[in-house]
Amino acid sequence: MKNPQQGAPPASGAGGRDELALVHPRDRQAAELAMARAFRSGVPQIITCRQRQADGRYRAAPFRAEPAYGAAVPVAPLVQEPGERWTEAAALGETAAAVEAAKVIEAMHGAAFAFDATGHFTYATPVAQTSIAMTLDDLNRRLDGPSFIEGGNLGWKLGVHPDDYEAAATQLRHCLRTGEPFNFEYRVLRATGAYVWHRFTIRPTRAADGHITGWYGVGLDIDVYKKTEAALRDSENRLRQLIETLPAMVYCARPDGRPTFRSETLRRFIGLSVEEGEQLGPAPLGPTLATIIHPDDLPEVQAHYRRCLGSGELYSRRHRLRRADGVYRWVQTRAAAMRNGNGDIVQWNGICIDIDEQVRAEEALSTAQERLARAGQAASLAELSASIAHEVNQPLAAIVANSQAAQRWLAAVPPNLERAAVVVERIVRDANAAADVVGHIRALFQQGDGQRESTPYRALVAEARALIAEEAARRGVRLVLEGGAALPPLVIDRVQVQQVLVNLMRNGMEAMEGVAGPRDLRVRIRRAGTTVRTEVLDRGSGIAAPERIFEPFFSTKVAGMGMGLAICRSIVEAHGGRLWAEAHEGGGARLVFTLPILEAAP
Repeated sequence: MKNPQQGAPPASGAGGRDELALVHPRDRQAAELAMARAFRSGVPQIITCRQRQADGRYRAAPFRAEPAYGAAVPVAPLVQEPGERWTEAAALGETAAAVEAAKVIEAMHGAAFAFDATGHFTYATPVAQTSIAMTLDDLNRRLDGPSFIEGGNLGWKLGVHPDDYEAAATQLRHCLRTGEPFNFEYRVLRATGAYVWHRFTIRPTRAADGHITGWYGVGLDIDVYKKTEAALRDSENRLRQLIETLPAMVYCARPDGRPTFRSETLRRFIGLSVEEGEQLGPAPLGPTLATIIHPDDLPEVQAHYRRCLGSGELYSRRHRLRRADGVYRWVQTRAAAMRNGNGDIVQWNGICIDIDEQVRAEEALSTAQERLARAGQAASLAELSASIAHEVNQPLAAIVANSQAAQRWLAAVPPNLERAAVVVERIVRDANAAADVVGHIRALFQQGDGQRESTPYRALVAEARALIAEEAARRGVRLVLEGGAALPPLVIDRVQVQQVLVNLMRNGMEAMEGVAGPRDLRVRIRRAGTTVRTEVLDRGSGIAAPERIFEPFFSTKVAGMGMGLAICRSIVEAHGGRLWAEAHEGGGARLVFTLPILEAAP
């Protein structure tokens, strides 16, 4: 066999179905295999096979199989001399069994070959020869040294990547000397000029006395697998680098909660690797958590963790975590279940963020707000006291002065009753003035009638919602206004009713503080007979004492004065309505008040 560049005839066709019909039936399987390889690899394949000529005789000729999309890659075909006697595998013999074996080998997926006990090739499938553009002569050509088994190099060295050849040749020489099977991976130079990874498996054949008579092997193209493996390894490295450089602590656990991975950041923070944690005890909710979680937070963390492991729900909790130096710091931990196609939990993935500075800042802000609120209450009380003192002081001072004057007139000898009577009248007048002042203050707390006028009620509710919109956004609460589009105007004191709405909505937002999930505060308005019914619904923790919350000075808030809802009820009742609280069927509380529908005064 020789290269066509040395004078071989050109390829007879493009390897289509028409040309395939001219191929000898016993060679057709090899031609079909060449067509399949061309289609799969995109590289033209050229083999020598018997083809029917114009005179009806079969003669060895080159058969070229082109890729389906017409790629034009120059490939040097391997061509037998036209006069050379055709054989499928001369090295295998001409017996019927050998011929059948050759057919099986040549139809294998991969490059099959054989060589003698000294490492010289005796046979290679057409696929093997065309893929590397080397004939048996090329493969066996001596490059240097005595013989291959003694350390010399053969021509197949030129078809192996320089970085892989020495290791592959050394291993093959060892196998030829010892008879051990050869299993090796190295890069092979294709006819296209590209190096492609192959796995080669070679096994010896032995005579009856046990000595090696030859070797048979096959090479499988594993380039795609190698590249996929390298890509996966590269992707894994990038992902690991991403995890290790995140400004957060990452961990993974089995479905039962047992840790399997902790990022370097987390390991440095708690001073424990997964293996060191296992030494403390195998239970996922046992010694490890007790070591790193603050004792005050441990029971709730364990209970929440156990519940999430059983239900598969998202784990999210704020707690204190012990740092490696023994200092406890506040962290926010979240973990989610990763499931397979059947919905079964296969792994838990979690993240832990150090929020100690944020918590300290929130505590400082809360303390400052509480102090500010108390200072405001004290200032309001001082202002109210000063106002009361100023308003009541004058009539009281007049009463004292007139009382003293009356004493003097009555103590005179003889008593001046006429003067005393005048002074007593002044005392009565000043006492009535003081009573008016007290009544004014009492009316202020009882929310008297005030100025009532016809008011579009839905617009008033929308205005109240706008007043607290900024606060709602800050708290992460969504305000929803429902209904009330076709209500008649109400005769009300708009300022007082607006105070009621703002107070109830603010209470609802405060009730949802710290609640997980969506925070929706809904205000529903509808007509109910001769009244307008307003409902304020929150998703908080509910109300333990629905009636007591309207009592003066009763408050569920640490800094509350217990007057807000009492004043709201007074305002509503002063308008002829009712205000009450009830449980919300979806969780949380529902505060409801009604206002009568009255016609405006003429």
